[in-house]
Amino acid sequence: MVAGIGFYATNIYNRRQTAAEEARKTAEEGRKDREIQFAEAQTVEKFIEHLASTDEQRRKAALIAISTLGKSQVAIDLAEAFKGPGATSALTTIAATAPAAQAERAVLALQDILRDLSGRVVTVETVTKKGQVIGMANGLLVDADGLVVTAGHVLSGVSGVKGATFRIAMAQGAITSARVVRRDEALDLGLLRTSEKLDLPPLDRTPSDAAFGERVMVVWVDPRNGYESAPVLEVGRMAETGVLGGGGGPSYAGVIVRVNAAPGMSGAPAVDSAGRLLGLVQASDQQGLTVLIPAEDVFAFAAGA
Repeated sequence: MVAGIGFYATNIYNRRQTAAEEARKTAEEGRKDREIQFAEAQTVEKFIEHLASTDEQRRKAALIAISTLGKSQVAIDLAEAFKGPGATSALTTIAATAPAAQAERAVLALQDILRDLSGRVVTVETVTKKGQVIGMANGLLVDADGLVVTAGHVLSGVSGVKGATFRIAMAQGAITSARVVRRDEALDLGLLRTSEKLDLPPLDRTPSDAAFGERVMVVWVDPRNGYESAPVLEVGRMAETGVLGGGGGPSYAGVIVRVNAAPGMSGAPAVDSAGRLLGLVQASDQQGLTVLIPAEDVFAFAAGA
């Protein structure tokens, strides 16, 4: 009986000690959370004047400064709240420099900000008469009437294949046939027209002033994942204006960027850190360089449809 009473008392004591320890840990975690929130509030307060400024460079600098102080998540939340070219530019820097978890969150924020552009990105498929897909690439919906611009060499997939045609697979889920409007081999641009009418806002045609070293993003649908997969971002850097290739092979002249290229990326739009179109992906080499067909050529070509 004495042993039983002792065991019971010990058990009660241990449970009370455990409960007390859990309460202490909860209180300590609450205190740390409050300290973190207070520190974050102080950080934001120091930069609020810059964040509220209409000067996009000041806003960008403030967001990057907050991120470098170890508050990447706060900077991302503020960028989503304020938006604008400065916020977009700051997010591209965070996506490229922050720890993995914050970088992934920054990419998701960028995808949300660029969703209007993402809704214009389509896959261009070359299909045989029997329905076999023999080529996949990307394209950009230029207007709401179904005009798609892509790299011209994408359209060479029908050469020598009797009865081969093109179809456009859209992020909205529709798959539609497309006819070639025209192609310019010198510019390496091609236009296709679908029968789909879409509810799209006007395409932003503000010229980019991106300089050497500035962050850039390619917005594309990986055809290997299926046309219904969400567009993804590849963040890179502006390199130069020049020529890739040569030496007996094809040469491509245009805007050169450093970005992770992949099969099927041809025809995808690339934008600067403010979200303005730089051009369409044309070709890549083994050194991580990708050449873009300049946006001014893309817009001029599409205008002649």
